[in-house]
Amino acid sequence: MALAPPLKRAGDSLRDYGPDAGLYPAGVPTYLLTIAYEGTRYHGWQRQAGLPTVQEQLENAFEAIDCKNVHVEGAGRTDTGVHALGQCAHVVVPRAFAEERLRLALNANLPEDIAVLAVREAPAEFHARFHARGKRYAYRCLVGGARPAIGRHLYHWVRRPVDLAAMRQAASCLRGTHDFASFATNPGYARTRGTVRTLEHVHLVDRPRGFDFAVQGTGFLYNMVRNLVGSLLEVGYGNQSPGWIREVLSARDRTAAGPTAPPHGLYLLRVLYARDLSPAGVEPGQDAAGA
Repeated sequence: MALAPPLKRAGDSLRDYGPDAGLYPAGVPTYLLTIAYEGTRYHGWQRQAGLPTVQEQLENAFEAIDCKNVHVEGAGRTDTGVHALGQCAHVVVPRAFAEERLRLALNANLPEDIAVLAVREAPAEFHARFHARGKRYAYRCLVGGARPAIGRHLYHWVRRPVDLAAMRQAASCLRGTHDFASFATNPGYARTRGTVRTLEHVHLVDRPRGFDFAVQGTGFLYNMVRNLVGSLLEVGYGNQSPGWIREVLSARDRTAAGPTAPPHGLYLLRVLYARDLSPAGVEPGQDAAGA
């Protein structure tokens, strides 16, 4: 681990330090943040010029407590309208804070639809994205003929009845390690890891007036959860048989699958890390700890 000279003042830039650069100013702490947000009015996680984003709001909150020019690096990028109950991010700051004091200070400077749930000091080399062992998502659907007047941005409204038993049967083939190319939207850049991923848990949970599609895996492709939901709904509507999902999986072709479900039903529930935040060791869902 390379050490740089200490920063001279709180306003010095920290954007060139941290795990991405492999350079750490001496005596400067790294913190792991666990964050919840309603994504309705944000254009996703990542900062974009002229558009409100979650990352921008967090970095502005740090600036308000005299931590200028810091970079808040998320465990993943959520899209416009997607929500989070357990997004994680790391940040290198120019001075040490008591964890609870930092949490309270950030929340005092954040809008009401973003909240820092927990702060934990992390090893200097910790990286919220690269050290993650897995993620857990839920996609929430409200089923019924009447359009929801309240909470319509928090669920996907499914207008027609669905056969949840058939959807469960169809989803059973998704567990394990597969090539999920059929359920991946082109991200607009070259993939370095291919399209093979492992799903450890796949559940369709019955809820009053609807259901949740809950999934945990070691990694996810772009729009993968939303594409899985859109395809499973085709089975639920009776447009396709339960065995069709296995055929789509084998096709490794996005055009073979169903439509992409809208973003506002999707929630990032949890990011999984080893208990010591190390980049190798226990598998997600076994002895891993969500931040």
